[in-house]
Amino acid sequence: MKIILIALALATASFAFIGQADARGYRYCLKSSPGPGDCRYASYQQCKASASGVGGTCVRNYGRR
Repeated sequence: MKIILIALALATASFAFIGQADARGYRYCLKSSPGPGDCRYASYQQCKASASGVGGTCVRNYGRR
């Protein structure tokens, strides 16, 4: 059981780092709270559609490479 929990923790941690690296490739971020925001939108329209239910703001992703 302990091995399964360790494997699950490692898998979760690896997905967290993958998401951060991938976010740099998108053009827009949805900001609904302090912090970097949800930067996974290729277009402003996609971001605005997601913001409509949350009440957030769409901003340009300046961390994009």
